[in-house]
Order: sequence, then C-alpha cells, then structure tokens
Amino acid sequence: MTNAPVRFIVLHYSSTYADQDLGVEDIRKMHLDRGWNDVGYHYIIKRDGTVQKGRADSAVGAHVAGHNTGSLGICCIGGLERATGPNVGVDNRTDAQKAATIRLVRDLLATHPGAQVVGHRDLAPTLCPGFDVRSWWASVDTGSASTVTTPEIPPTIRRSSRGQHVITAQRRMQARGYDVAPDGIFGPQTEAATRQFQRANGLSADGIIGPKSWAVLLG
Repeated sequence: MTNAPVRFIVLHYSSTYADQDLGVEDIRKMHLDRGWNDVGYHYIIKRDGTVQKGRADSAVGAHVAGHNTGSLGICCIGGLERATGPNVGVDNRTDAQKAATIRLVRDLLATHPGAQVVGHRDLAPTLCPGFDVRSWWASVDTGSASTVTTPEIPPTIRRSSRGQHVITAQRRMQARGYDVAPDGIFGPQTEAATRQFQRANGLSADGIIGPKSWAVLLG
C-alpha cells in the first residue's frame, strides 16, 4: 500500500513527561509491544531537537486512525507535566524541538507542497499534540512566531555521511529539480547533485555541503 499522495503532515506528542529523554527506539518498543510492526510515526523529535527517522515516508504510518494513508506523522517527545498528570496534554516542546519541527515541516512541504499541516486533534478526538497546530503554523509561515530565527546551520556532510541532515539536503536539492533521492545516504548520486547545485549557485563545486552550501540550500 502506498502512502502517496501526502495530504496531511500531522504533529503529535509522545504523551510522556518532559523529564523523560526518550527517542525513536523507545517509541518503537512501545508500539511493538502493542502488536504493531514498527514505530507508528515517520519522524521523532527528541527534547534536544534531534530528528530521528521512524517509518519510511513511503510507508503508511500508524499515528492517526482513519487518516494514516496519505499522511506523515511527526512526534515531539513530551506533552505531559508531572504537576498535571497523565490526562492533561500540554505544549511543552523545547525551543530546540520547535526549531527542528519548523525545519522538518518546511522540508516536507518542499516535497509535498499540497499537504496541510495539522495536529492529531484536528483529525481525531484527542488532546494531542497539546496546542492548535494550524494557528501555530500560520504564525510560523508569516514569520510572526517567536521561534522563527536565523536558521541554524547543520554540520558539514560529505560522501559516506548518513542521517537526517543528509535527508534535509537531498530534499532541498530535489525540490530545486536535482536528480537525487532522499534516502539519507550521501552516495555518488547525492555528491553529483551537490556539485551541480554548487556550480549553479557560484559555490566551490567540491561535493561537500558545508556552511556556505547550507546557507544557500536553506535560504
């Protein structure tokens, strides 16, 4: 079953406490214990802003009943406070999580420009993710959100690099028309696309994405 076209980018919280530093493997275990075949979300954002990959974007998720097909699920770790207990969902994302969410959603929208950015609670009777995603994203999109700052420059990546920063670069280049698949592996295809992108933008065509190349890609 295909997960295309993507109609919704859905934000969630993990329904865990802010002092619990969990990650994708913790959430995967929770979901496997429920009898699922993998973690239900496509992305997990840790408390420190680290973005971790869950299911492949092409795979149907398990994060919002009735809307799993054609949606991508992003889960920020947190959503509960010790003082208010397990039945009160809140937006306790860290600044790093908010900034990472903005970057990730913008990257996904570059690949899926027709998708709507919504919260779990917009599609189901739940408190998740603890805030009004539509209004928050509207404020981000117009530049009025307090979390919108100068983009943080990711680390330098090159041949053999792997992970979310590679996916971000690949998506940015793909959105500009370069022949590269967002698979998170900086292989020959990505290096060739990087050199083409650099030449087209007056950068040193060394095939390495450092601060100057990132600044153009994220601009």
